[in-house]
Amino acid sequence: MLFVTLVLLIFTILFTYKKLNHASTRFMYGIIIGWVLSFVSFTLYLSKFNYYFNVIHSFFDFSPGTWNYLVLTKFNPNWLIRMLNVGVGLFYCSLLGFAIAFTRSLSLSKQRFVYGGISLFFIIETAYYDPAFHIALSHWIDSLLFLNTIEITLMSLRYLILIVAFGVLINYYLNYPKIRFIKNLTLYHVLLFIPLVVIHLFIFSWAPKVLVKETYLKGYFNYLQPPLGYQSILLPVFPFAIYLTLILMIYLVYKFNSIENYRKNRDIQINKSIDTATLGTRAFTHALKNHLIGIQSEASYLKERHQADSESLYSLDLILQSSQSALTSINEAADKLKNMNLNLQPMSIDIPVVQAIARLSEQAIGCQVDYSPGTPATSYIDPGHLTEAIYNLLLNASESLQFREDGRIMVERSQQNGWALIRISDNGPGVAEEHLDAIFDPFFTTKASVNNWGIGLSYCHKIILGHDGKIVVESKKDVGTTFTVFLPII
Repeated sequence: MLFVTLVLLIFTILFTYKKLNHASTRFMYGIIIGWVLSFVSFTLYLSKFNYYFNVIHSFFDFSPGTWNYLVLTKFNPNWLIRMLNVGVGLFYCSLLGFAIAFTRSLSLSKQRFVYGGISLFFIIETAYYDPAFHIALSHWIDSLLFLNTIEITLMSLRYLILIVAFGVLINYYLNYPKIRFIKNLTLYHVLLFIPLVVIHLFIFSWAPKVLVKETYLKGYFNYLQPPLGYQSILLPVFPFAIYLTLILMIYLVYKFNSIENYRKNRDIQINKSIDTATLGTRAFTHALKNHLIGIQSEASYLKERHQADSESLYSLDLILQSSQSALTSINEAADKLKNMNLNLQPMSIDIPVVQAIARLSEQAIGCQVDYSPGTPATSYIDPGHLTEAIYNLLLNASESLQFREDGRIMVERSQQNGWALIRISDNGPGVAEEHLDAIFDPFFTTKASVNNWGIGLSYCHKIILGHDGKIVVESKKDVGTTFTVFLPII
């Protein structure tokens, strides 16, 4: 048992020591330390009573010499009780703190207020059940009914903390995160915390409790046995329950650590999916580049052979310029489809939107851009790629308005059912209904310009899907087009 406990602590430190700046990591430490502290102090306290000797001996598999050493050490029972109370209180309070920090369900100011309330409850409970303080309090307050009322209130608050903690996690799983890995991680935490809490309640449902009683002789006290009325059920399964709890906590730390490794793993998944989707496209562009290079080579050869023919030289120069322009466009398109490593990080969605609008404004386009920011929202985004995707949508809209004097682009931000919406509308000529289904396909374009290869919207589609989002398009002929980007709010 001691070996498994040490493995748990070492495992926790190795997986999370680099993430101590996260509040959820610190509360995770609180949960584990609270469990181990309450368990160790409870076991040592039980060793004071001969009734539990065989259970403790068989549970830890102590040698007779080690057991005699522990008995003769005479641990201070007051400090064992204090450790037990601190461990139990730390477990409950850290569980609620973790639920709030992990789900980010409150603003920073409200989080500080709630954390302050949790800390105050922990201090009051720990002080009330402290042996020395409680004896002094019982001398000062002679009303047994009042003291019992305090105990019932503290116990009710402990159960309320458990209910609120699970309520916050379950609500977060059901309503807020649209990102698959967050939903899965939240579900793991809920499912792992349930047996962890059940086993803790099974062993420590009575704790903390007043375990010291003053005798008639001043300065002498009786240390009470824990009220284990269910001993016949508890004691035989006690070792297995503890082993199960430690294994669950090790697995919990492992799953918690996966949120930090998510981005690296996610990059690999995105690269694979995009590589598969663009394999045929890259093969096509490679073949096209070979043909264009061949045309350039033959045109250069003919230019050398016909130096005296000015009309032929003019035509050959046009062929070379057009081929070079096509090669440049192909290389840019290939780069867009190839460089798709996303570095997702929590960030305000307004940042890439504002940057994309500013980038478009620098080009002195001949249309007006109106931006209506909505309620602040945060999502896991790659600012560089998402800015490029939104810029492509804006550029696409501005190009459709180049022949209109009253051209106008409207960018709106809003929220709906846990999604942040970025709506980009224009009053351009619109897209024919038969083209809407193919608008995100690579190399599909309705523009006649030689510089448009139909890559921009395909790139936008892949980037937004890589953010666990989605993009939809609505268009009416001679009325305008609206692209709506959906990004999951965290």
